[in-house]
Amino acid sequence: MTAPDEAFAIALAERFPVLGATLDHCYDGPDEFLAHVYVGVEVTPRVVAAYVADPDATSGRGLDWRGVLAFLDESARSDEDSVKTVIGTSFLFRLPLPNQAGHGIVAELPPELARLFRLARPNG
Repeated sequence: MTAPDEAFAIALAERFPVLGATLDHCYDGPDEFLAHVYVGVEVTPRVVAAYVADPDATSGRGLDWRGVLAFLDESARSDEDSVKTVIGTSFLFRLPLPNQAGHGIVAELPPELARLFRLARPNG
């Protein structure tokens, strides 16, 4: 049976195939998926890089960072604590600090992600 955080990661990779290229590298053996590694090391940097490259999301090229944020926002509303924990600690907590490139993405967070961000990082 697939764990909720693994199912979340698979759904994310299926919806945004460019994020799925390294999904298989995040298994620690056949039955243990490392969702925190996948989101924190593979997803978050790519989403931030896509934002930095196209902050207005007008080029239509590359990763749809707004789409990923919408997907994460929807997923954060689930009843699955493991999914919320992965999003909070491995995505929101790892977003750039106020003095770092890409911090502007924080202002683009949809409502639930923005609420969780304020809880995870009240000082920005």
